[in-house]
Amino acid sequence: MTPLIRLDNLTVAYNRHPAVHHVSGAFASGSLTAIAGPNGAGKSTLLKAIMGELRPAEGRVEHRLGRAEFGYLPQAAEIDRRFPISVIDTVMLGAWKKTGAFGRIVPGEVKRAGEALSAVGLEGFGRRHVGSLSAGQFQRVLFARLLLQDAGIILLDEPFTAIDARTTRDLVDIVTRWHGEGRTV
Repeated sequence: MTPLIRLDNLTVAYNRHPAVHHVSGAFASGSLTAIAGPNGAGKSTLLKAIMGELRPAEGRVEHRLGRAEFGYLPQAAEIDRRFPISVIDTVMLGAWKKTGAFGRIVPGEVKRAGEALSAVGLEGFGRRHVGSLSAGQFQRVLFARLLLQDAGIILLDEPFTAIDARTTRDLVDIVTRWHGEGRTV
């Protein structure tokens, strides 16, 4: 079987300092994979290279996927929660590939966003400001955004950092469901 994503001697560098060194491997369609390592080992860099956000210094990432086919959950530290945006608007960002920059948000997408919030245990939180949420609640919002995005390939960067055990269990259930649906996680 041909892999969905293949890494061939991949090296990714920042200012000519390698963060990922000569990595090779493959990810099958529908696979569930964890990348483990200490802080600073290049896990986030690897995910960004897979999506095409970072260019390899050497080697290559091989796939025939467009950026819109990836659902990406960044590390919480990369997101400024002071930005004045509501929970529902944050979730609605998951509809971007359907609406585009100037597209009209149809009532069906708003309904799906509400359903995604319910699925992550945040029914009724839509009008709240994201800055008012706990770390676990905010992580649930980001998972709801991914639910709305409905991507076939989902990349999660430290999805369970700084959240409680109950939230972790609930979010692992969502990851398990994605895998059961044949998505590549």
